[in-house]
Amino acid sequence: MRVTAERMAFYDEYVGKLISEKYALPEKAAIKSFLLSETYKMLMDTETELYKVSPYILFDMWENEKITGEPGNSQYIRED
Repeated sequence: MRVTAERMAFYDEYVGKLISEKYALPEKAAIKSFLLSETYKMLMDTETELYKVSPYILFDMWENEKITGEPGNSQYIRED
């Protein structure tokens, strides 16, 4: 399945807003940070099916990536 442009725009804006609000970044900078992340690459990979998850989970993955270097450290996807 291909992720639609509308769905990607939704995630870009929503996750960007969450980043902007928490880290006091301008929205464009926050969206750019998300677009350049490993988390975003994972979202684009339809095999991961991350396009089915909440933007809050993607935000958590992005935040874990920034803190630990690995989006897979998110409590929502790690295998403990």
